[in-house]
Amino acid sequence: MRNLQVELRTALFQRSGPRVALTEAGQRLADRVGEALAQLAAAVADCANPDVIRISAAPTFASRWLAPRLTNFTEAHGLGVALDSAIDLRPAGSFDVAVRSGTGNWKGFSATKLFPVERTPLYNPKRYRPERMEEPVDLLNCRLIESDDWPLWFNAIGLRSPTVGSSGSGARYPTQDLAGTAAIEGGGLALLSPRLFENCLLAGELIQPFDIVVRGPEAYWLLVAEQEARPSILAFRDWLVRACAASRSGDRTGGS
Repeated sequence: MRNLQVELRTALFQRSGPRVALTEAGQRLADRVGEALAQLAAAVADCANPDVIRISAAPTFASRWLAPRLTNFTEAHGLGVALDSAIDLRPAGSFDVAVRSGTGNWKGFSATKLFPVERTPLYNPKRYRPERMEEPVDLLNCRLIESDDWPLWFNAIGLRSPTVGSSGSGARYPTQDLAGTAAIEGGGLALLSPRLFENCLLAGELIQPFDIVVRGPEAYWLLVAEQEARPSILAFRDWLVRACAASRSGDRTGGS
């Protein structure tokens, strides 16, 4: 970058203590480079197989919600899909449609809200704590699979969250998918989305002991390029929005 500034004979960055920010010239260059990359991404997309939709989705959404339903779309529209599971948003041009959780602000993309991020305790009574829970306070004596969102859930019911490590499982997982797998195998109670784990609830692999579901402020969003006009991509967007609207709200309760 220093060589580029020498070649351009202008400063692209300015330092203020430990912080580094773009200069006016640096911002102009960044904007133009962004436009060029967007044009390159569009050119790559134009050359892609129009009968295969490249989908990049958050891991838990991809495995627990989207994958079981994709055949409904492919059979109805005669299109193929290539599903990529990733936590971070892939580079523009490497996908046609993305699903990510957040607040809806992704530069260069049109974002459609699908449903809020949901959290409620789920567990497998066949593998852990077969006795029925009567009140949410019972969770204070349970093994909880670690999550940064436990304080949010306990605050919603008016209880102080246990101290980190005091009743935890000792294991932390980067996605709800992995935490849910641990709960199914008897690792304890995981804070999960009942909507994403609906199949596990219906199969009896997990139960939702209480009807308290914390929602938001994040949500799952469908992202397509702002200028997207391909009929196949718009058909997938419309199908996904309808399917999400028809899915359960997450208010299922269960007992052991």
